[in-house]
Amino acid sequence: MNRLLILLALLCVPFLAWGAQGQLQEPEASRELMNLIRIEKFEMILPQVMRDNEIDMWIYVMRGKDLLNFELGDNPGIYVFTDRGSGSIERAVFGGRIDRELYDFHGAESGIPQFVAERDPKRIALNYTERQSGYNTISEEDRTKLLEALGNKYSKRVVPGDKLTADFLAGRGMAEIALYGRLLMISTEIIEREFEKIVPGVTALNEISGNVFLRDPDGNEENNTGYVVQRGDLIGLLDGASMMDFSEHNGGIAYVLREGETDLPPEVKRIWEHALVTREIFRKNIKAGPTGAETLEILIDELEKAGYVYIDRDQYDTDADPEKTQVHIDFHALGRIVSQEEAPRISPSGWGRDLKIPLYHTFTFEYMIHMPVPEWGRGKHLYICIHDGVMVTERGVEFPAPPIQGIHIIR
Repeated sequence: MNRLLILLALLCVPFLAWGAQGQLQEPEASRELMNLIRIEKFEMILPQVMRDNEIDMWIYVMRGKDLLNFELGDNPGIYVFTDRGSGSIERAVFGGRIDRELYDFHGAESGIPQFVAERDPKRIALNYTERQSGYNTISEEDRTKLLEALGNKYSKRVVPGDKLTADFLAGRGMAEIALYGRLLMISTEIIEREFEKIVPGVTALNEISGNVFLRDPDGNEENNTGYVVQRGDLIGLLDGASMMDFSEHNGGIAYVLREGETDLPPEVKRIWEHALVTREIFRKNIKAGPTGAETLEILIDELEKAGYVYIDRDQYDTDADPEKTQVHIDFHALGRIVSQEEAPRISPSGWGRDLKIPLYHTFTFEYMIHMPVPEWGRGKHLYICIHDGVMVTERGVEFPAPPIQGIHIIR
């Protein structure tokens, strides 16, 4: 089956199934889809990230369960990727077994020194890091043995491979993006079903699937507690879907009508308008290339030009201008990641904020709006959290699945 047919099958086959007990079942993965994702990573992502990081050879020692089991394979061994200047990356495995659809060369571990010397790489990335990180996956024993085997000449050319690994994981092929969009649609269906279960005065937050929360006008939060949903509540709900090592989660917002109400009250309509205005600010000002930290500074500037107050944590600032709506941002990666902290991140925290935003980066528009409501009293405010899955293309930010369209009404 060629790549186009696999992608079409991925997009058209219904992934969401209901078992005999009415429970959601995880989508199933085919071997063809798994290898398509891997091949796209090897052919389109790996050459670019090796050149961006000025790496001629990447050596990855895997001895068992590992964070790159999906991308490289489940078999223990030493994986060696070499940029030989031909446009593609030579892929070799030493020790263990080999998937011949994915790799060009297989040999015994004893053959590594000769293999490296024949290619004479100037910079060799190895799967270790000089900081506390999940990317430090090689044991001290393996690292010592490998450096000794490489000899004095090539061991001096070894550098940490953490940034290369992060960039490799962050790069997206079309099969990954198609899967990401499908998972977003599944989680949207889940959220809508959960909202339909809510009965005002009866349903407790902890009876709803997912991360469900609300805040009172003073900013006090109920999150997955035994709090019973009341009329007039503005509820946020985050839920997700996963397949293989890929996962995402997005969000919805619901308002519970008070007695006599037939539509959203003015203040709820007003905060939704702020959500749409800020969404456009973000869409227009996020591009591939800058780091997450650089992008955050651009967004802060644009928010303030538009009359908003940026806050660096998700908590209402009582010292800010009481007439201005406050916005907090945490645009973290979605899809195949090791952790939100170690993937490209447009946020005030996390190592990933110093990584460049790659083309086709998949992440969340997670932003929190704290809107003052002066008629309720000083410091009183309304709160919502937007959480939509998005991606960066050549045209800017796009939605691979429909974003939240409005506030769900519960009668």
